[in-house]
Amino acid sequence: MVDVSKAVGREATSAKLEELTWPEVRAAIDSGRRTIVFAAGSMEQHGPHLPMQTDTLLGTWLVEAVVERLPGAFQGPTVPFGVSEHHMAFSGTITLPTDVFKQVVKAYAESLAAHGFEHIFVVPSHGGNFAPLAALEQELGGRIGDARFVAYSDLFAFVDVMYGVAAKDDITPEVAGAHAGEAETSLVMGARGELVQFEHAVEGYVGPFAEEQTSRLFSQGMTALTDNGILGDARPATEERGHAYRAAMADAMAAWIRERLP
Repeated sequence: MVDVSKAVGREATSAKLEELTWPEVRAAIDSGRRTIVFAAGSMEQHGPHLPMQTDTLLGTWLVEAVVERLPGAFQGPTVPFGVSEHHMAFSGTITLPTDVFKQVVKAYAESLAAHGFEHIFVVPSHGGNFAPLAALEQELGGRIGDARFVAYSDLFAFVDVMYGVAAKDDITPEVAGAHAGEAETSLVMGARGELVQFEHAVEGYVGPFAEEQTSRLFSQGMTALTDNGILGDARPATEERGHAYRAAMADAMAAWIRERLP
């Protein structure tokens, strides 16, 4: 028989769930810390210069900053695989069928709810995850057990935050890009610069990226727009701008979550 009383009074030593012991988690939930945020990333190509883990890496890095802005909230481990069928023309990409991805996220959230978390937020850090997460929230009615389940689902608003930062340095949306361009390259430089093979950073598709292009990308695959896997131009990227992107996006995500907390 487990003596749960030994968990009482244990202070959590980290905001990251994977770094805690079960007594720390139990004590935190019992004390009222019942909000958790996690990212849903991917393992897919990011041009000839960025690693496959880019979206998962950046999701973890972003949510870490989001949770720092939400006292008492926890960060859950990032889901490392997403819906990436549109990247399968590029070697190394790993994708989940949409229904499997949704089942994984649902099971993840069900586990959290079973332990007593009451507010579960998921932030997609990969474009292909936005629509499936929105659909999952709708299917669940925004609830899993006794917990609220809320997914961020506005892809264009997410990207617009980055474009606002880019504009301050006269970087156009076309150059900042939506995938492996200046913006994501800058972010990876800020998070794990040693993973960027900057000597291979090049220009990709630098045309408009609106609903028409998004529809083509998801229906026909990335090669409908780019042969090298880049949407944008990676060459102007800087580590400094990567930190600026992260700060602006974390501010926006934290504000969005606060609006949805009681």
